[in-house]
Amino acid sequence: MLFKLSRLQRQRLNHTLIILGVGCLLAAIFTFIQPLTRINLFFTDQLFAPESPTPNVVVIGIDDNTLETYGKWSEWRRSLHAKAVDNLHEAGARVIGFDVLFADTSTDDKAFAESIIKAGNVVLSAVGIDPLPPTKPSLTYERFLVPASQLAQSSHGTGQANITPDGDGVVRKLPLIAVDTSGRPFPALSITLLHSLFAEPLPEEYKVINGKLHLLNRDIPVDKYNRIRINYVTPDIYFSYLSYGDIIRGDFDPEIVKNKIVIIGMTATGELDTWATPVSPEKQPGVWIHVNVIDNILRQRFLIDTDWRVSLATMLLIIFLLGILLPRLKLKISALLVACLLLAYLAIVYISFDRGYVLNLLYPSLIVVFLYLLQVINVTVSEQSHHRLIKDLFGKYVSPQVASTIIELDNIGKLSLGGERRVVTVLFADMRGFTKMSERMSPEEVVHVLNTYLSIAIERVIANNGIINKFAGDNIMGVWNAPQTQKEHAFFAVKAAWESQHEMMKIQQEDEALPKVQFGIGINTGDAVAGNLGSAGRVEYTVIGDSVNLASRICSAAAGGEVWIGPQTYQQVKDYIAVEQLEPKSFKGKEEAVTVYKVTGINPS
Repeated sequence: MLFKLSRLQRQRLNHTLIILGVGCLLAAIFTFIQPLTRINLFFTDQLFAPESPTPNVVVIGIDDNTLETYGKWSEWRRSLHAKAVDNLHEAGARVIGFDVLFADTSTDDKAFAESIIKAGNVVLSAVGIDPLPPTKPSLTYERFLVPASQLAQSSHGTGQANITPDGDGVVRKLPLIAVDTSGRPFPALSITLLHSLFAEPLPEEYKVINGKLHLLNRDIPVDKYNRIRINYVTPDIYFSYLSYGDIIRGDFDPEIVKNKIVIIGMTATGELDTWATPVSPEKQPGVWIHVNVIDNILRQRFLIDTDWRVSLATMLLIIFLLGILLPRLKLKISALLVACLLLAYLAIVYISFDRGYVLNLLYPSLIVVFLYLLQVINVTVSEQSHHRLIKDLFGKYVSPQVASTIIELDNIGKLSLGGERRVVTVLFADMRGFTKMSERMSPEEVVHVLNTYLSIAIERVIANNGIINKFAGDNIMGVWNAPQTQKEHAFFAVKAAWESQHEMMKIQQEDEALPKVQFGIGINTGDAVAGNLGSAGRVEYTVIGDSVNLASRICSAAAGGEVWIGPQTYQQVKDYIAVEQLEPKSFKGKEEAVTVYKVTGINPS
């Protein structure tokens, strides 16, 4: 025997399948199409925290004061650089790097070269130009601008100083190895400086194993283009800094540069070598980017971008978790769960970043938010569907109007005991001879007969804007002008009764096997109390009052197949129906006899 799910279980299953399906679709889009990449990078950029840099690197800036003192950079004599190198060498600088290019020759090259040879620890820069479309494993340039021959031969090495911003213009990575079209490798300026620092020769080839470049007894994580993800220190906690003008004049404290890596670069306002970085609203000099890479490698403070598989696995885990939990929780609890999950994931992202792993911050967070909103939509649609279901289901036991009224009262918090006084028209229809008939028939046959005849009366009541208020075995009670106000409620009641009698006679003629039974119908109009009656645990919407009791008494007195109406009903409908006035009847609870009328026809409208 197959297990049959309840409506609630089916609803939860449907919500789970919707969440899982939509979640997997979003995960596929986020993984393989990767929209909102720049937004994700921006949010990731906010994870950098202040941290002190290595004290073993000193930045020497060619700043505004230096240019003001020595003039335009392009007009400088290289003897000034020779003085700077001599002064740094005498101060005990361990390695001297130039993040400026000396590609052209000069009459002062000889003096500069002699100072470079004397220092024995000077690294110069090269720059790749005309980049080719990216190919693995290294960025390729059409050609490299290298230092003038005499200077290059005198130096301790050359490093390429290329900076490669991301698509949004922010520098997050720097190529440690670049190549020309012949495949000749050019290590980054930072790599050459560090090899000079540790007195190790540059390798002949650079191998990447499992995403890591092994250099200087360190495994440096790189991407598929041999770029390092820079773990920046924030600008407010800066590296040691000296002005290049002070170095040229020898006006500085030698202890600042003693046994340190010093790197000289442009820091003057308005220079082209400035770049957007994740940690500063203002562009930073290129030399600052190079010293950050040196800091990362020296202290092994690496950042590793987790690949798409980690992001996909994270999203699928979140999708599975929310797919199971959200359909089983109320929205308020779901909101709390989602908030906690978001905070927990953000904490994990921050802690992972602090430990050197860059998780995708945006996509899993969006998955959480989107799936919660999807569940809100699911619940809203389900509640509307449930509302309709309750109304339809409730309407099978009470009239749709009563069902609507009760639901509306509950929605506004007014479903409580009590009622209102109003004029109503009440119809009672009772089957004659029901007891004898039920004795001769099986219970199933009795139910069939009742349903056949009662359904006719019910349909006519509802078709004439009435409500079915009660079932009691073989009789029904219909009400007009409650809970909605109706101007012609008395006429609607009489019309419904008259049509019921005719429909019952018609069906008896069409189906000879159907037992021939008759209904007596009584109608009365008058004041009654309409509302919710009962107890706190069991409430019923109904009408009560003397006029209702009289309608019941008239029904009991009415002959089978006839419709009798009370005096107030007659007064309201006398212009629209034909009647026969009957002898006044004495009814229980009435001191005086009551004039009643037998309906004999409905006047054509």
